[in-house]
Amino acid sequence: MTDIIKLKQWFMDFSVDDAKKQHLQQFLNTPSNRRLINLLRVRYWYEGVKQRTGLATAYQLERHFEPLTKTEIDKRTPFRNKWSGYQAGKHKPGAALTNLVDAEILGSARELNHPLWEVLRLGERVLPKIDDWMEKLEPRIQAVVYYQPEGMTALKLRQPYSSALSNRLVKLGNLDALTALMLYWLESKQTEQAANMRYQARGIYQLLLMMGIDFCDRNIAEELFVVFLARVFYQTDWDDRLFAINPVHYVRGVERLYCLLFEVSDSRPFSSWTARCRTMYQLLDGKYVLYIKIGLGIVLMPNWQYGPPTEMQWKAWHSDFIGWQWGWIHLNQGTIGTYGSDSLWKALAKQHEIC
Repeated sequence: MTDIIKLKQWFMDFSVDDAKKQHLQQFLNTPSNRRLINLLRVRYWYEGVKQRTGLATAYQLERHFEPLTKTEIDKRTPFRNKWSGYQAGKHKPGAALTNLVDAEILGSARELNHPLWEVLRLGERVLPKIDDWMEKLEPRIQAVVYYQPEGMTALKLRQPYSSALSNRLVKLGNLDALTALMLYWLESKQTEQAANMRYQARGIYQLLLMMGIDFCDRNIAEELFVVFLARVFYQTDWDDRLFAINPVHYVRGVERLYCLLFEVSDSRPFSSWTARCRTMYQLLDGKYVLYIKIGLGIVLMPNWQYGPPTEMQWKAWHSDFIGWQWGWIHLNQGTIGTYGSDSLWKALAKQHEIC
């Protein structure tokens, strides 16, 4: 019972009130803080270059890619410390340096200039040219997003959004898939397709979980999640609920999902990123055990904006919340239970009756 009480208190701590949501949105919309996305893209690029070179410090990276000439050394030119700025995301590398690094670390320029960063920054302003943005993505994404009408080889049409299309994108588990789903979400938001927005937001959250270990390794996970909170999750119409996950909860979910990869007997997590994505998608889809799907799902809270929930809404939320608590506790304790009937479920249900 102690674990349940602690979890309830912790859950209250990570829910975000309306004032905080408004402050977060204002933060991302002020000119001075739109730089956050540029900061993240540079740090993402820097950490990727650092990992792939095996060099430990900004000093070593600068000496490796931009060594001092003999004349500069003889003149005792001080160390420029420019790469420390990249490490902190203070300034973006120029095209010449980006290309120089990309010649050795293939794909690094793409990470720095990935369409995702501009889509996040511009929001709905990308929609008049949505197909131009889609066409910047890798061929595998375009194979999902576009089709050619029979007998019209010169014509390519974009697929209307569907849950099947969303699932295919999530399975790919990369920045391009995340960008495509973001573009579909922005389109649904503009056309007020609330049901599609909810499904797309869940897909975006799954992608963030699957890709999260890379974001953690590159030291941007929590801040990137803040961007998605403001840009996507707080702007999605959740009907009579509110999105209630914070960056700390997200990172914990990322860590648990990654650890589970090594507990699935028929998976080979070291074989390829594609293999990892396939297993992570299956875990999140409930193929192996139900508590993973529920415990790593999105948490929603009642929406009191228009007054107290009805009795039916309150009971429905209580049932969903007990389910999430049940999954999350089993997930973090490494235990397995039976949905709706094990001792943990009964204890949680009793606790809610008392409340």
